[in-house]
This record gives sequence, C-alpha cells and structure tokens, in this order.
Amino acid sequence: MKHRVKAKVDLNRIAENYNYIKSLVGTSRVMAVVKADAYGHGANEVSKRLSLLGCNDFAVACLSEALELRENGIDGNILILGPTDALLIDEIVDNNFIQTADSFEYAHDISKTREVRVHIKVDTGMSRLGIYCHSENDVQSAADEIEKIASLGNIKIEGIFTHFADSDGITKEFTEVQFSVFSALLKELESRNIDVGTKHCCNSAATLRYPEMHLDMVRAGIILYGLFPSNEVKDENILPAMTLSARVCAVHKLKKGDSVSYGCTYRAENDTKVAVISIGYADGFSRVYSGKELIRINGKRFSTVGRICMDMCMVDIGNDFDCNVGDKAFIFESSDDINELAEAMGTINYEILCSLKHRVKLEYVN
Repeated sequence: MKHRVKAKVDLNRIAENYNYIKSLVGTSRVMAVVKADAYGHGANEVSKRLSLLGCNDFAVACLSEALELRENGIDGNILILGPTDALLIDEIVDNNFIQTADSFEYAHDISKTREVRVHIKVDTGMSRLGIYCHSENDVQSAADEIEKIASLGNIKIEGIFTHFADSDGITKEFTEVQFSVFSALLKELESRNIDVGTKHCCNSAATLRYPEMHLDMVRAGIILYGLFPSNEVKDENILPAMTLSARVCAVHKLKKGDSVSYGCTYRAENDTKVAVISIGYADGFSRVYSGKELIRINGKRFSTVGRICMDMCMVDIGNDFDCNVGDKAFIFESSDDINELAEAMGTINYEILCSLKHRVKLEYVN
C-alpha cells in the first residue's frame, strides 16, 4: 500500500446510484450536489463521470467550489447554494454560474452592473436562508418580494427552490406543510405571470420518500454516494461508493503494565502486541474513537488503545494474531461501518465522509 491513508472511490457505484435516482424521478432532472468536495469523494472526478451520463446540473456551496469545477472542465449548470459577495459578481457572470438569491436586497446588490442568472431561495421552515414563507399567510408577502426581484433589470430568474428540514424524520407532517406552502407560493406566482423557471424542493430523503414532490428537478446529495439520510429513509438499491483504509506501519511487543500513547490512559493488562496504524485525527479519524473497536485488520476487528494521535493510532492485537507491517487496516468498507463511526462520534454519516482531510489519498475505480 503506497499511501499511508487511502480512500477508494468507486465511480461505477456513483454512476449506478445516479442512474437509479434517474429511474425514480422520471422526467424530472437530477441535480448532483457535489459541495464539500462531493462529500469527500472528489468533486472533479465525480462531476466528470456524471457529466458523461448526461448530468447537466450541479450544486456547490460557494464560489471557490464552483470555480474549481469550471477549471476542471465541467460545462453544465452550476448552482451556488450559499451567498457570494457582490464584489465578486464578475466571477459569477464570467463563468456562467447560477447564484442563489435569498432576498430582494441581495438580488439588488448583485444586479447593479451585469446580468446574473439566479435561483430564488424560499425559506419554508428551515430558517436558514431564503425569503420567509413559513405558512400560507406569508405567501402574498413572499410573492411580492419575488415580484420585485423579477423586476430588476439584470436579474435572470431561472429557478426557485426550498429546502426541507425534516424529510428524513419519523413523521411527515412538517415536510408536507413545507411543500404545501411552497406549492401555494408557486401558484400565486403563476397567477401573477411571473416565470420562475425550474422548480425544485427535494433533497435526498425527499427524493426517495416523496415522489409527488419531485417537481422539475431533485437535488441528490448523500444518496448519490450510496448512504442514507437517516434510518427512516433507506433503499437497498443505493450502494456506498467509498472505502477507507490505512496501513500497519509497525508491530511491537508490550509487557504487562506498559502504557500506550499520550496521557498514559491505557496500560497493558498482560504481555501483548500492538499494531501501529497510519491514521490519526489529522486525517479525520477523531480522538473520540479512542478505545473503540472500529478498525479491521485481516478480517478481524480491534479496539484502539490509548489516545488516538494526530497521525497514528494503536490497536492491541494480542500475542497470536498474524499481523505484519504493510497490512491494510480498514476503517470502513460498508455503509454500516460508516454509520457505526458516526454513532461512536455522536454525529451523522455525512460528517464522517466530510471529515476526511486533504492528505487522505483518493483513488478511483472507473
């Protein structure tokens, strides 16, 4: 194993997931959410592969992510989900990006000098970004604001969207309210002859769970990479695309009573052997995992012992286990492994993927 930590990304799996999502949504388009470096999978390579499949819509978090895609030959529509400083509007226009507009004031600021492609963001309950429209009582005022945006000379509205806050939850009520409010707003805008272009509201969970809400386009994020938004939303046809492994970089003996790692938090209860693994918290393998049985070597799982270090961690392999320098140490090979890491960290599978650092080598299977 050449690299100390390696994430192997199966682009064929991502392609299969994309095609399966396409089969679910019929005539609706699929926007590939490739923000955060495609959830750790490598936005450039993922986007190139999806482009070959006919995907022409991509979503990123910020201008720098959008620029990287363009610089790497991605020619499709690139929607910037977060706000971009109005001083950088030339970069948005010159690269033909689509900017999210979440208020009249912001739309006015970015439209002062050049025509900008935008998607309008509506806040139907996420309370993050967007024109406030939490109930049908807010529809008129939200429509008024969107009408003002549409009147701006340099604003080209090509889409409108909202984001579901609880589409992966146990109950459906909140999502149904959000969709109802969004639908009422769309109806009001239509009655005013305001063309808002592509309409979209479904994230990964809603794409799987609410086919009646697919509208013109869905935004596929975590399911594109083969994981599920929650235990309430699963589909056996979605397959994980990444495995993460490190290597055994040393094997040595411990005597009873020897301590391991910083703070001497672990002492060997008996004579044993320790394998040193080439992954640490600077690679995304958190110190929270110290003492947990999360590493697999030659088919057997082991607990880390002592505190996980910046670049390495240690596991007690006992006296009889066959383990040698250079052996692979798998951190995860399946969605279950990733979910177990998330549970041990008290977080969600999204964060596990997005925690991988730049020195983790990405290797692709095509």
